Order: sequence, then structure tokens, then C-alpha cells
Amino acid sequence: MRQSEMNIASIFAAGDGRLLNLLPKKFPVPLCTKLQLNDFEPGEFADEKQRTCEETVKLIADFPWQQQREHLSVGLTNPSITIEGPSGDFLKLATYYHNKFILYYLDGKQHLYTRSFVNPEDSYPVVRSFFNGEFTTLGFQSQLTPFANNRVHFTTKSFTYTMQTRSTLALLSFAVLYCCIVSVAAVLVISSPYNPMAAKLALIFMGLLCMSLGITLIAQFVNHYRSSNGRILIIARGNPIFYFGDIDRPDAYNKKDIQEITRYGASRGAEGLKRTEIIFKDGRSVDISGLILAPYRLQAKFPGLLFNNRQVSFPFLPSAASQD
Repeated sequence: MRQSEMNIASIFAAGDGRLLNLLPKKFPVPLCTKLQLNDFEPGEFADEKQRTCEETVKLIADFPWQQQREHLSVGLTNPSITIEGPSGDFLKLATYYHNKFILYYLDGKQHLYTRSFVNPEDSYPVVRSFFNGEFTTLGFQSQLTPFANNRVHFTTKSFTYTMQTRSTLALLSFAVLYCCIVSVAAVLVISSPYNPMAAKLALIFMGLLCMSLGITLIAQFVNHYRSSNGRILIIARGNPIFYFGDIDRPDAYNKKDIQEITRYGASRGAEGLKRTEIIFKDGRSVDISGLILAPYRLQAKFPGLLFNNRQVSFPFLPSAASQD
């Protein structure tokens, strides 16, 4: 046996990691790939699964690039195909200005690099190098985004929403405390024998008003809490199907079946104490509290649908509005 063959045989016998460097990289492992369309939001992807290099190249070739350019606004979330590397890095081929294409590369430290192409097939050598573990940023331009969270545009997000009360409780506590302070101050001033009767009557009215406001806010919070507790909302901008109902068995709804959406609440005030009513063509309706998802955020989930706005100071949820 020749010396080189003996060396290789000894490496096999020892289980030495150097063996990996002796083997040709003919069979790159599959990587997670996923799609984004033009109405998706950051973190929303479709058809996410493991694909080989050649399957991914075919996916790029078959993607409806021209169709997806309608109403294009160039950004990190765009019609695209994203490949997730084994080291927490990402390569994303997306639409770009002037009918061009752009590759975004995000490394594990959130450094962003870009490289543009005239045609999608021009990116194939780079894609293949990413699968083969031979990728470099040669030919890419480094982008300075020190305060941006670029990763949200590459990682898959869970669009599941349940009741969140912290921010609403903080605002409610401040409002109730203010009402209590004003009420106590009014009582102290009224008890003084040196104030005229007109001033005392005004302070009595102010104190009662503040007490009523505090009690109403507490009752409104309890109403929203009871209607939201144990409920779940699963909704993404680009998915026509969404789910809402009991956390263990939410009901499915189709956005195409919606007849009307109305947002209830004043222009100011706690978003958690506002509500959104969705009425369907078959007469069903659901009522979603801002404790689950604020109305302004929920509106973004329904592209192309208009929201009616009704100015209501204290939008309580009807007791049966969320029941089928």
C-alpha cells in the first residue's frame, strides 16, 4: 500500500475530522427555502420546506417575478425566495428597481450585503455556492444599517395573538390614579368652611365626574378582559384565511367573505380598550378587542378592505358579538 493510501486509511480508523476535508463536495445538503409575495408582511412566508440546490434553482426559474412586480415597493420584504443557511445566515433573491433583481445576504451577526442582477438566472452561481458552502461576499456591497432589525425580514414569524394587558393596565392605572387624586382634592376643598357655595358645587361636580370616569374605565377593562381571556387570533396579511375563537379550537374565516369592518374608539385613548367588528356576508360577526390586537395593527392585515370608523368614547364589547 502506498504512503498516501496508508495515511487516509489511518484517518478512517481514527475517526479524524480531517476526513471531511478529503471528501469532494458533490452532494450539498438541502436547505430551508421559502417564498414571499407582494402582499406579505415582514416575517410572513409560504411554501417553506427543505429543498436541494437544483430544486431551489427551479423554484427561482418558475417564480412569477413579472406578475409580482405590480405595486412594487422595493425593500427587504418583497416578492422573493429566501434560503436559510446552516449558520443562521440567509440569502434572499428579490425584485428590484428597473426590472432588475437583487440578492440580499444577511450573516449571523446581522450584517447586510447586496448585489444586483439583470436576470434571475444570473444569480444561480451564487445560489449554488451558498448550498456548497463556498459562498463569499465578493462582489456584494456592504449596507450600513446599525439601528435596523434586518432579521425580521428573513426569519419566519408566528402570527398568533392572544390577550396582552400590560400596557393597557399601565395606562388605566395612571388614569384611575389621576381621577382618585382629583376626587380626593375636591373633597378636601369642599370640606373647607372658607370656600363659597358656588365653588363647592363646581368641585362636587368635578369630583363626581372623575369618579364616574374611573369607574367606567375599570368596567370597560373588565369587559374587554372577560371577552378576550382564553381567545386566540391567528392572522397574517397575505393569507386569505384567519382564525379566531377559543384558544383550543378557533374558527376559520375567509377574508373574501367579509362584508364590512368597523373600528370603534376615540381618536385618542388606550388602543387596548378599542374594538374591531368584522361582519361577514352570511350574517356572522366577530368582535376583536384591542387587548388581543390593536385596531390600527389589525387593519394592516386586510389589504384592500376599507375600515369604517365610529367615534365612541367607551367602546364596550357586546356580550355575544364574538359567538357564532
